[in-house]
This record gives sequence, C-alpha cells and structure tokens, in this order.
Amino acid sequence: MIVVNFAVGALYVVDATDGTTTRLDLGSDSVPNGDGILLQGKTLYVVQNFLNQVAVVKLGADFTSGEVVNQISSSAFRVPTTIAAFGGALYAVNARFDTPPTPNTDYDIVRVPDR
Repeated sequence: MIVVNFAVGALYVVDATDGTTTRLDLGSDSVPNGDGILLQGKTLYVVQNFLNQVAVVKLGADFTSGEVVNQISSSAFRVPTTIAAFGGALYAVNARFDTPPTPNTDYDIVRVPDR
C-alpha cells in the first residue's frame, strides 16, 4: 500500500500485514499537498490539491523509489482532492476548499488532461 504525507510531500510504502512503513525514495522530488492517489501499474498519480495539479510518479520495479516525471495542470482544476480512472481516462473531483460552501456552490468532476 502507498500513502502520502500531505505536509512534507513524501510517499510511503506500508506493509498491510504488519504495518511496517518505509519512505519511498523520490530523490530530490516531492509531492507537497498530496491528497488522493491512484496507482496504475508502475505509475502513481498524486493529486496535489491546493497546487491544482496532478504529479505523475514513475515507480521503480520494487516500489521503493520513484521519480516525478510530469505535473498535470488544468484551468478546470478547482482544488481537486481525489482521482479515478474510467474508460481509459482519468478524472479528478473538485472539492472547492478555496470557496465558502453555499447552497449554490457547484462541485464537479473533471477530466484530467492527457498524460
């Protein structure tokens, strides 16, 4: 299992059987404001909510290291918090944490630009 530490932008591999946690080596890279994550093969997508972007991390063969190879941004991102795959595309949920909620505040799911 892979988890993200929002405050320091670090990724960790957690052994689900005993809880042993090891920091994933990203070299000089980090994923600050990391929120929702999606693993597809050896590619990890990390939503960076207040940065309005998605980091694309290519993981090593043993999942102990990785490299941020792309940052996907979009004018449609309005503080996205999680990500999912559907029909060959990725979609992010806009939480709108930067907007006071009212009965008229709209929330949406947007397609992540091609990666």
